[in-house]
Amino acid sequence: MLMGKNVVGSEGYIIGEFDGFYLDLNTWKATAFYVDLSDEARDELDFKKPLFSKIVICLPTQLIKVLGDVITLVEPVRNLKDIAEKEKQLRSTKLDGKKIVSAKGYSLGEVEGLDVDIDNWQLTGLQVSLTDEAATELGFKRPIVSKVVVKIPTNIVSSVGNFITLDQSIENLKSLVECIRSCKT
Repeated sequence: MLMGKNVVGSEGYIIGEFDGFYLDLNTWKATAFYVDLSDEARDELDFKKPLFSKIVICLPTQLIKVLGDVITLVEPVRNLKDIAEKEKQLRSTKLDGKKIVSAKGYSLGEVEGLDVDIDNWQLTGLQVSLTDEAATELGFKRPIVSKVVVKIPTNIVSSVGNFITLDQSIENLKSLVECIRSCKT
């Protein structure tokens, strides 16, 4: 829901577009977020433009003042260079697109979004687009044009690597998943 939204400094200038969260996978907290810088912000912050790539900076979530049609920060663009330099060491753990497997190795689908409680930046769930087989196994009918999407709580994730592995079998998931979209029983 936040991907691609404009990020605006406190003075009203567009800094760039939201490009994901930095997540502490031990606590499931979003402690920072990434911004794909606009050319104007890049020039204002005096970052050198790489030849074939974009500049993405990492900023602490405490800088977010308002989440709405745009993401407004408490700081103006000119104050972000030092903050971004301090956060540079954080490496992204991208969860979008990662495959999800059950405790017994059953492929469930892939992550297509995150549920984050913005009051405390706690990641509460993974929005998972189910495979047709997993949807059927969980008792959902796949719509003709779309996929069944459910929320899987983060407290049942046992590991995150090339795959996200759950500590529950698919049989136990029926009572744990919450329907988000296209769930017909």
